[in-house]
Amino acid sequence: MPAERDRIRSHRRGATRPAVTTRADRPRSLILTSLLATVLLGLCGGTLYGNLRATRAADAHRTSLAVDSLFAQARDAVTLEESHLRRYRVEPADPVRVAFVRAAGAVNAALEQAGRRGDPKALRAARRLLTEQRAYREAGDRLIDGSARTDPAGDGPYRTLQSDVDAVSRTYGGAAADQADRLFQTQRRTVFGTVVGFTIGMTLVAMIWRLVLGYQRRLLANVAASQRLALHDFLTGLPNRALFGRRLQDVVDAARADPSRRLALMVLDLNGFKAVNDTLGHQAGDQLLEVAGQRLRDAVRDVDMVARLGGDEFAVVLPDVDNVGQVRLIAERINEVLRSDFQVAAGPAAVSASIGVVTGPTDAGADDLIRHADTAMYRAKARGGGVAYYDARTDREVPDRMSLFGELRALLDAGDPWVELGLYYQPQVRLSDGTVSSVEALVRWHHPGRGLLMPDEFLPLAEARGLEIRLTYHLLDAAVEQAAAWYLGGSPRVVAVNVSPRCLVDDDFVARVIAAIDGAGLPPRLLRLEISENGMMNDSQRALAALHEIHDQGVQLSIDDYGTGFSSLEQLKRIPADELKIDRSFVRDIVTDAGDQVLVRSTVAVAHAVGLLAVAEGVEDLAALTVLADLGCDFAQGYATSPAVAAADVPAACRQAEQRARRSAAA
Repeated sequence: MPAERDRIRSHRRGATRPAVTTRADRPRSLILTSLLATVLLGLCGGTLYGNLRATRAADAHRTSLAVDSLFAQARDAVTLEESHLRRYRVEPADPVRVAFVRAAGAVNAALEQAGRRGDPKALRAARRLLTEQRAYREAGDRLIDGSARTDPAGDGPYRTLQSDVDAVSRTYGGAAADQADRLFQTQRRTVFGTVVGFTIGMTLVAMIWRLVLGYQRRLLANVAASQRLALHDFLTGLPNRALFGRRLQDVVDAARADPSRRLALMVLDLNGFKAVNDTLGHQAGDQLLEVAGQRLRDAVRDVDMVARLGGDEFAVVLPDVDNVGQVRLIAERINEVLRSDFQVAAGPAAVSASIGVVTGPTDAGADDLIRHADTAMYRAKARGGGVAYYDARTDREVPDRMSLFGELRALLDAGDPWVELGLYYQPQVRLSDGTVSSVEALVRWHHPGRGLLMPDEFLPLAEARGLEIRLTYHLLDAAVEQAAAWYLGGSPRVVAVNVSPRCLVDDDFVARVIAAIDGAGLPPRLLRLEISENGMMNDSQRALAALHEIHDQGVQLSIDDYGTGFSSLEQLKRIPADELKIDRSFVRDIVTDAGDQVLVRSTVAVAHAVGLLAVAEGVEDLAALTVLADLGCDFAQGYATSPAVAAADVPAACRQAEQRARRSAAA
C-alpha cells in the first residue's frame, strides 16, 4: 500500500509541477541589463568624447599647419625682400624698388595673418617679427633713398628677422607634427574603445538573449503545466471534471460515427470516506483518495479513462466494450479493489464503493449518460453500496439529482436572494408545565419548479457532494436573525439549529457561530446547536475542542438522534451538552411497545445522570405525551403538539402546543 501511494504521489508531482523562474534569474537579468545599459552609455560617451578630442586635435593641427605655412611664407618673403634690396644696390631701378616694396608687404601680410590665425603665442611671435620687419624695412628704405650706403643684409635687423622667422617657422612646423601625432593617437584610442565596448555590448546582448530564451522556454513550460493543472486533479493526477466532459463527448461522438461500437460510463462514490476524514483527519483522506485513484487506474484497461469529479466521486469511461459481460467484469473488479483496506499514515482505513453503470446507446448524449450513471449510483448507495446498472423503467421516477444539486449550489452561490431556502419552526413543549420556550428550525426548499421540497429530498444530496457546510452556515445565519427578531420584539425563544457533523472539524466553525450571534445582537443563550450522535463520536478530540469553545460562549448544545449511533457513555460524559434528544424511532410506538418504554426510561435516566435534559422528538399523538411525562422526559416535540410552521405562525403554533400539552396532562 505505501508503494502504490508513493507511486501516485510521485506521478502527481512529476505531472503537475510547473516550471518556474528561479529567484536568482530576476536579479541576474537586472544585472545584465544594467551592465548593458552602462556599456552602451559608456560606448556612446566614449565615442562622443573621442570624436570631440579628435575634432579638437584636427582643428589644432590645421591651425598649426596654417600658422606654420604663414610663417614660412613670411620667411620666404623676407628672403625675397633681401634679394630685391641687394639687386637694387647693383641695379637701382624703379621695378626693383617696386619688387622690394611688394616683398616687404607680403612679409607684413603673412605675419599679420599668422597673428590672427594662431594662438596668443603665435600672435606675440608675429608682433615681434613685425617689429623686426619694420626695422629692416626702414634700413632698406634708407638705402633706396640714398641716405645710407651700407648693405642692410649685413646689418642686425635682417639677421634678427631672418633668424626669428626661421625659429618660429620651425616651432610651428614641429607643433603641427605633434598635433598630427596626437590626432592619430586619439583616433586609435577611439577605435579601440569602440571595438572593446561593442564587443562587451554584444556579449551582454547575447547573455540577455539567452536569458530571454530561457524565460520563453519556462513560460511555455508554465503554460503547459497550467493547462494540465486546469484539466487534471492536483491530488490524484487524474483528469478532472472538465477534461472528463471533453473526453466523454469525444467517445460519444465516435460511437455515433460507428454504430457498432458500444461504450460504458461508471460514476462511483466512496462509502465511509467522510468517516475517514472525521476520524483520521483530512490528510489521511487525501492519502486515501490518491491510492484509490491509482487502484482505479490499475483496475481498468489502458484505453479507459479514470477521472475524479470532485470530493470522493470518480468516473470511469469505457470507450469501446465488446459486451455487457466485459463491463460487469470491470465494475466488479473496481468494487473489489476499493473494498480492500487502505494503509494511510494515520493507520488503516476501510471504504467501499457505490457504482452506477450505464451502457451507452449511441443516440444518448454525454449529459444523459452522466445523469443515468449518477441515478444508478444513488440507487446503489441506497441499498448499501455495490454496483447498480441504469434501468430506464426502474429509474424513471428518480429525480434529476445532478440538476437539483446544481440548482442548490447555484442558490447558495447567489446567497439565496429570493429566500427559497426557508426555515420552519416546531415548538418544543416542557412536559412538567406545558409551556413552550424553544423551537427547532427545520429547512424547507420552496423550489420554483418542483414545489415545496422536504429536507430528505435535498439534504442527502448536499451531504454527499460537499455542500453541507455551506448550507449549514447559510441556515444558521437565517435562524439567528429570526431569533434576534423575536428577542428584540419582546418574545425571546431559544432556537435550535441542526449542525452538520463536518462543521465540527471545519476551521471556521467557531468563528462563524460567534460572528452570527454577535452580528445579529442575539444573546448566546437563545441559540442551541443540535449535533447528531454519530457526528459527536467522529474525530472526538477536534469536535470536543470546538464544542467546548462554543459552549463557553454561552451557546447551548443538544445531542440529536440519540440511540441510533454507536453510543458511548464515556464520550457522552465528556460532551459539554445541555440536552439529549431521543430519536423518533423509540417514540413512535411508545404507547403500545413496552420495550420502547424501557429504552426511553433508560435513556432519560442516562441523560439526567450526566446532567442533561431529555427531549423526545417525533411525538405523533397526545397519549405519547402522557407516557413520556410518566417516564420522566423533560420536553417533547412533534405533530401531536404542532407541526413545523413558518416564522409568522410561530406564536399561534406555540399557543396551540401549550393548550394540547395541558389538555393531555389534565386527561
